[in-house]
Amino acid sequence: MSKQLWHRWRCCSVLLLAICNCTSGFGGEPNWLAETGEIGVTDDQQYWLINAELVETVLPQPVQLPADDLPYERPLQTRANGASPSDFASVHQQTLVPIGVGYDNGFIIASENDLRLGTDDFPYQLKINGWGQLRQTVLASDSNNRDVNQIQLKRARIVLSGHALTRDLSYFVQLDGRSDASDALRILDYYFAYDLSHALLNEAPGTLGIKAGLYKMPFSLARYLSGKELEFADRSMSSIFFDVNRSLAFGLYGENNSLPLPVHWELAVFNGLVTGGAETGSSGTLDNNHAVSGRVHLHPTGDWGSGELADFTNHQQLATRMGAGFAVTIIDRLGSTEFNSLRVADSGRQLSSLLPVGVESYDVALYSLDASIKYRGLSATGEYYFRNLSGFRGASVPDLLDHGFWLQSGKFLIPKKFAILTRWSRVTGNSGTLGANNQSSDEIACGGVWYFNQQHAKLTMDATHLNGAAVNSTVLDISSGDTGWLYRTQFQFSF
Repeated sequence: MSKQLWHRWRCCSVLLLAICNCTSGFGGEPNWLAETGEIGVTDDQQYWLINAELVETVLPQPVQLPADDLPYERPLQTRANGASPSDFASVHQQTLVPIGVGYDNGFIIASENDLRLGTDDFPYQLKINGWGQLRQTVLASDSNNRDVNQIQLKRARIVLSGHALTRDLSYFVQLDGRSDASDALRILDYYFAYDLSHALLNEAPGTLGIKAGLYKMPFSLARYLSGKELEFADRSMSSIFFDVNRSLAFGLYGENNSLPLPVHWELAVFNGLVTGGAETGSSGTLDNNHAVSGRVHLHPTGDWGSGELADFTNHQQLATRMGAGFAVTIIDRLGSTEFNSLRVADSGRQLSSLLPVGVESYDVALYSLDASIKYRGLSATGEYYFRNLSGFRGASVPDLLDHGFWLQSGKFLIPKKFAILTRWSRVTGNSGTLGANNQSSDEIACGGVWYFNQQHAKLTMDATHLNGAAVNSTVLDISSGDTGWLYRTQFQFSF
């Protein structure tokens, strides 16, 4: 084996050991694996701290080329063709920005000063996260819909986040791949947020900020929660029926501390309801009507902790969270994405298939109210929705009102490890009969979840009885009008 190949093999071995050490620090304190010092042209050794043992790795002599000769800053270039250091005596020496690499609830690459000192000298950070959900779905249908027995990759996410240029400018990019979308890999989220209050007003971080890009619209608690923070395998039927989901948007967010309790708030102007994946531009299927949504939430008692519902910290004092949201827009027939997206109560049919052909547009207003508690391993959450469809133009259609809710509870029988779950979800209203009478559909579910390492690794099993489905959702494994039993077994892994 040549000397050059021997050096490469040793470097690869050290890198693999570093990765193994990284995973062993899962979910704990920050575990910085490799931190380089200032690198000059005379350095010929680098050190990696692995399991508290100093391992020396001899590398080829580094040479820093003049910055003016490169389109970007290259931190290290090794000696080629056996050249000696004296051959590069005229090379301009420049101290490089030190870099830190490690794991802290995600793999992080960042300027070392930014990590260790918290200064704004080198405010660049990249965090890499990933998570996935593998699900076995069985539907024993009592309706005309077919039975289902499939293994599915429901979510396969890669997340890139951090800050750049300044610590007040953050970014978030999330890629999603799943089996019900064939082999397609899509951009699920892509947005930037700038902390105006800290950057320009010298106030506490998070008091006022601006946000732009593709992201979840502020409206409901169910959508506010990450899919990996849910207690059941997925969201409820009612939360999808009244969903606003994602869109391209501009928005403001902040925290008001002038009141007796801090109030978190967010507002957004966006393309429309459930338009995150819609094609934009003149060739697209969106109308020209923007939508507006907003959400506020606060914690009246206790320290809620992270956003998830499960009570991992076993609160000895009652912790509560309350919130409310709204979303309003005008839906036009020219925008088929929105015009065909709304479903009706009970049957789950598209509203557009029931409306008279003369209807050109109508107004939509949605409202949500939610409350949650955590106490000694018990968690309970409820969210109520209202949807009012009015102002039909082009034909005579009365105002249509739908409302619904989901109530959910969980209890740890083994702290931080095993919890049992229950849920009831309902959608009721007169949209399915265009105002003639009310109809309703229900979802009743129970289940259990075993947390191997909190949300990093867990196994969820739940059983749901459907009495008519008001949604058509591949994510929930529910089709319009489904009745019968739905069984889901899901393994989740995240880092």
